[in-house]
Amino acid sequence: MRTPIRTAWTLAVLLGTALPHAGGAHAQAGTDAWRGIYAGGGGTYSTVSVEVYSSDDCDDYYDCYWWGEYDLYDQGDGDYGWSAHFGWRAHRYFAIEAGYVATGSIGWDEDLVYMPEFDDFYNHRVRFSAEVATVSALGILPFLETWEIYLRLGAGFWDGRSEQLLDQSFGTAIVSRSVEDSGTSLLYGVGVGVTVAESWHLRLDVQSLSIDREVLNARDDTSLDSLLLEVQYRFGARRPVARPAAPATATP
Repeated sequence: MRTPIRTAWTLAVLLGTALPHAGGAHAQAGTDAWRGIYAGGGGTYSTVSVEVYSSDDCDDYYDCYWWGEYDLYDQGDGDYGWSAHFGWRAHRYFAIEAGYVATGSIGWDEDLVYMPEFDDFYNHRVRFSAEVATVSALGILPFLETWEIYLRLGAGFWDGRSEQLLDQSFGTAIVSRSVEDSGTSLLYGVGVGVTVAESWHLRLDVQSLSIDREVLNARDDTSLDSLLLEVQYRFGARRPVARPAAPATATP
């Protein structure tokens, strides 16, 4: 169950071992923008998004439009968690990063879900939590001197657990069970950041990755979506102290 998390953290350790050497090389190069190692963390708000309706499900006008438009996605009841990250700013427009997100207890309720194993319909009351380790590349666009926008693309290694309470929709049967699952999914996101001091950076990030629908007992595609507010420290980002100019050499 914990294999994906171990794999991700192994990659993160290898990345961390290589970063100081790479960061030192750039620090000596005297580039026009800061490059080097950074680390940080903060708080998160996470929820699940389950696709519950598709236009492909519509076969006639009465079923699809008479009763109005349906929501395409069913959002869960989100909860707060925490996050951590570290990375290497290899270029003004590019960085490599490893991270970790621990969600809180996310609620997802859905009525009249058909359960093949019970051959009947059940109402779902689910509490879901997850741990996600990530490795990603960031494309960065600086603007207004201290601000930047970035796009994220990488992999998320997740472990999820749900506590499920299922009650029969047209009966009295009740099922209580725990379900665990793990996997590796494409991770993508977008964010904005601002440098608030010489070495301190504040950023707001939105990330999303798909998770197996079975962990929620959902019947359609499911994603785990997180909003991250983080503080970041940039090592060696202090402004260099200007050296006094050498006295002019007298000419004969």
